[in-house]
Amino acid sequence: MLWLALHFPSLPLDALALNLTPTQPEPWAVVEAAGRIERVVVCNQAADALGIKAGQRSATAQALAANLRLAPRQPAQEQALLDNLAAWSLQFTPTVCLDPPAGLLLEIGGCLTYFKGLPRLRRLIAKRLAKQGLRARQGIAPTPLLASWLAQLGQAEPILPGQLSPTVLQALPLARLPLSAEIRHGLHALGLRQAGELLSLPRDSLDKRFGPGLSLQLDRALGLRPDPRKHFVAADCFSRRIELNWATDQVEALGFVAKRLLTELAGFLQGRGLGVQQLLFRLQHEDKHSSEFHVGLGKPTRSAEAMLAISRERLARLSLAAPVEGVTLQADRLHRLDGAPLDLFGDAGQAADFDLLHARLVARLGESAVRGLATVDDHRPEYAWQARTRAGPTPPPVQGERPTWLLPEPLPLTSHAGQPWHGGPLRLLDRAERIESGWWDGDTLARDYHQAEDPSGQRYWIYRLRGEGRWFLHGQFA
Repeated sequence: MLWLALHFPSLPLDALALNLTPTQPEPWAVVEAAGRIERVVVCNQAADALGIKAGQRSATAQALAANLRLAPRQPAQEQALLDNLAAWSLQFTPTVCLDPPAGLLLEIGGCLTYFKGLPRLRRLIAKRLAKQGLRARQGIAPTPLLASWLAQLGQAEPILPGQLSPTVLQALPLARLPLSAEIRHGLHALGLRQAGELLSLPRDSLDKRFGPGLSLQLDRALGLRPDPRKHFVAADCFSRRIELNWATDQVEALGFVAKRLLTELAGFLQGRGLGVQQLLFRLQHEDKHSSEFHVGLGKPTRSAEAMLAISRERLARLSLAAPVEGVTLQADRLHRLDGAPLDLFGDAGQAADFDLLHARLVARLGESAVRGLATVDDHRPEYAWQARTRAGPTPPPVQGERPTWLLPEPLPLTSHAGQPWHGGPLRLLDRAERIESGWWDGDTLARDYHQAEDPSGQRYWIYRLRGEGRWFLHGQFA
């Protein structure tokens, strides 16, 4: 087996929507209280440039940077983001495990051939994470625990199955391994600095002083004892909430939050090979009431760009009754997307562009303002179509050829010796197509339709009233 660990050092920061004006980044730090002391957990680049570091007291950090903004840590939002990243990771392997508080484990031994080798897979994962605005350290090892340690330490060099031996622990600093503070201090007091040094100590003495857990971790890292992991199972639907650090009444700010949520949704859908056709945004307002709005996407998609373009059109006509302090995105009805078929004639891109345009117009103008044409199960040409606001099932097309345009009202034609004229004699091109219908609603018609051609080659759709012999022009072919 071969495990790839992903460690997200900025997960507490990534889980929050802090900077609502990304073109002008502000210094932010996520803080957490331990007893009476509040310390920095992680900060963004703008804060790091001002000397803010993880582990500093909040008061010290604010003394270094007066404009530093602090946000309390939100473990529930971190877990939600980690779950969505686990679902995203299913696009690479069916075996994904959570590695709390900020990591994932992917068993990749069986998928390296598909991705054409380990280096290419690692680059692909990093590239797709960067597209979401995320960064992860990667660790590669034959055991999940060792891979996790390597990722947390930032050791990019992989350890392959044939290289697993006690010597691989020599370079791992104990001070940076995820050990309890009590164990770390105890090992430091003994003068131990590297994980490999523990292997030279008698196990009985090690267990007596630090408990059996430390020996168990060493054995699991080296594959000497089993390390069972619970496989991640993705949820049946998507739901993610982002709490704003302060209430806002700016629709533009909500657009930034929507982008974050839709990016996560796209990753969730990508990992499961699914698409979504309808989105639900729920806004939690400062006055504690909530409001919601739907966004129709026209057809199932998992494109973050398409979903964002349509959602922004809907947000543009949103009127906020009160400032918003939280946004939830839900996608309950998911659709299987098995991949786009081969586009032999180059029309698929145009169709996708039209679908996106239609969905954006509906989002901007409202569903009742955007209509399309659909066929109706009625043989009478005047009643064989209708304007619809939403696509639905349509009857099969009629067998006969139909013109591109129908006249608002049939135009009476003159005739000479029984031959219809329209700027000259019209030559009939086919046998009559008889249409008799409408007796049930009192608008009965009985007509014999023909395709006809004038001297210049223009084709028309004409008919003769049965029983009367009069000719009418009803349509024109392109």
